[in-house]
Amino acid sequence: GKGFGAILGPKLEVLEEGYCRMVLPWREDLSRGDALIHGGVTAALIDKAGTTAAWSYLDIPEGARGSTVAMSVNFLEGAVSDLIAEARTVRRGGSIVVVDVEVKNPDGVMLAKGLVTYKLSRPKN
Repeated sequence: GKGFGAILGPKLEVLEEGYCRMVLPWREDLSRGDALIHGGVTAALIDKAGTTAAWSYLDIPEGARGSTVAMSVNFLEGAVSDLIAEARTVRRGGSIVVVDVEVKNPDGVMLAKGLVTYKLSRPKN
């Protein structure tokens, strides 16, 4: 694929309605210059996982478009490992989907917590 998601490089492991898990393998070019993953990378992964969960519903009409309208990220621990993001829909309204995202390391330690608010727009007729 093309675009930023391809550059970031997360692998989708599980996708269900309202849920996804993706893994971003540690790479030196995602670090701050030391072993720690750059915070912007973690935030981008949270956005990607939240967006994927928002799009996971089977009843989304053909031609719909969407965008993240708000996102908060709390960084809890420095990451020197693969990042595992789990996104779960908290609420799905008419066009707004609110998704909780947890990022952990392979040992299950919580590295970051995010909340993604995503707006799905109806197709333009």
